[in-house]
Amino acid sequence: MKKTIAFLFLALLGYGAQAQVKIEPGVRAGLNLATFTDSNMDTKADFYVGGFVGIKLASFYTLQPEITYTRQGAKANNYDFVYPQYPGYQFPEEDLSVSYLSFAVMNKFRIVEGFHGIVGPSIDFRLSDNFDKLGYSDDLMDFDFALNGGLGYTLPIGLTFEARYKLGLVDIFGDIYHDDYYYEDDNFDLVLNSVIQLGVTYTFK
Repeated sequence: MKKTIAFLFLALLGYGAQAQVKIEPGVRAGLNLATFTDSNMDTKADFYVGGFVGIKLASFYTLQPEITYTRQGAKANNYDFVYPQYPGYQFPEEDLSVSYLSFAVMNKFRIVEGFHGIVGPSIDFRLSDNFDKLGYSDDLMDFDFALNGGLGYTLPIGLTFEARYKLGLVDIFGDIYHDDYYYEDDNFDLVLNSVIQLGVTYTFK
């Protein structure tokens, strides 16, 4: 048993010595199509921009830490979120914006030549918002955890076209709004960030 463990250990060391870890930095930017789940809000168009470091650990796998400035939110059209003291009042149409600084650890898997799948978690820290127009900016959560996944195609010159879906895991209002406000249709049990990202990346080789 000891000989087997020693052999496996030496084999792993040998593989690590032969493996060529390649580090490639890059930039990414694109379009956010954002809204909130479990709401009647429409999709809002905005943008994201950031950078990453690709750590190629195998021919089929790259670990990719990212930092991204992302503007999200939703378009409140016929918004029926009301104050209890003003039943029946509807806010006018508004573009609700929330900006985050997002830190992600993405896992990129090569599918076939040029194509890859990418998946990973992120933690987002709220930088600013315009929810004070509705009187409850301070009630928004200061952070969000999210799951990200998507597909991309890379050209030989290092330019990549990528589509991702990002789903928040934290109710943006926390539990506070349940006590102070209500929704007319009572269908707003969990309000999460939901974002489709369409963009490009460039890797410096």
